[in-house]
Amino acid sequence: MKQRVYEILYRELVENYANSKGRTNTADFWLTISAISFIYGLITCITGLVSYIPYGYLYAVSFGGGILIVLSILLCLPTIMLMARRLRDSNNDPMLIILLLVPILGWLALLYLLCKRTSPIHAQPDISNVDANTYNNEANVYNNDVNTLQKQSVSGVFILGLLVLGWLVNSAGSAMINHNFMVEEFAYSNLEPSALTKKANRLLESETATTEARSVVSAYYENLGKEDYHGAYRQLSVREMERYGTFELWQQAVAKAQHPKVETIQLDYVSQDKEDDYTFNYTGFKVTFEKGQEPVLVRLYNAGKGWGIISIEDVEED
Repeated sequence: MKQRVYEILYRELVENYANSKGRTNTADFWLTISAISFIYGLITCITGLVSYIPYGYLYAVSFGGGILIVLSILLCLPTIMLMARRLRDSNNDPMLIILLLVPILGWLALLYLLCKRTSPIHAQPDISNVDANTYNNEANVYNNDVNTLQKQSVSGVFILGLLVLGWLVNSAGSAMINHNFMVEEFAYSNLEPSALTKKANRLLESETATTEARSVVSAYYENLGKEDYHGAYRQLSVREMERYGTFELWQQAVAKAQHPKVETIQLDYVSQDKEDDYTFNYTGFKVTFEKGQEPVLVRLYNAGKGWGIISIEDVEED
């Protein structure tokens, strides 16, 4: 069984990787597709398992995703040629592969054609005797070969089992990757140890950058809650101060608004811009409040003189 599977896969994916003229019977086609599906699922599953390694999530996803991209490029042409041979084997025009470009209905129609049984080559008596004999002899040889190959093909139960196994390992791998992404995202937003937090600090070139920026946001709202407007004003950047003109005008603006107690301060993003000899670091924190007040996004920047708030905006829904 194992030897037969290797022979089929080698013939369909290696020997005939660019051959659209031959034929591929139903069993060999679905065995090849099932094997490809299983390989994709296995790589995804291994990626999901590796993503559990502490601080290894980004490396696992990047490496696993890179392997899948390379594999997709390598298998693109052989898979197209495989489908073309399968369509020809069921006496359909190989150009019908263009149905791949038609969502849903095209895919269903193509699936039906790919599942059709092998159609034998029939004799053609309407041509010259010499040509007819030659053609008929070739047809008989081909049909005999087809019958032999079908008898030697891997069982449908094995093919179905391989296809189902591929789907299961792919689903398991995807579930693990999604779960670990949610864990990473939660840790990132709360400045807890994680691969994403480590990457953010590396980008800002400081292990304490995000913590320092968060303390500025916290101090700003603590001072507002105590009506210490001078203390809150000191957390603003020069750019934000200039927008209001004077401290008195800023105080008048913020004193009109309610300032409920802060519930959470979560990191939303980090970025960096470099202009000439200057480096500008940016962070954004999503701030939620008690009493059902709408959350806000507090943006900060640091040009080498400490973090300062540059704007406070409504949170845009994704």
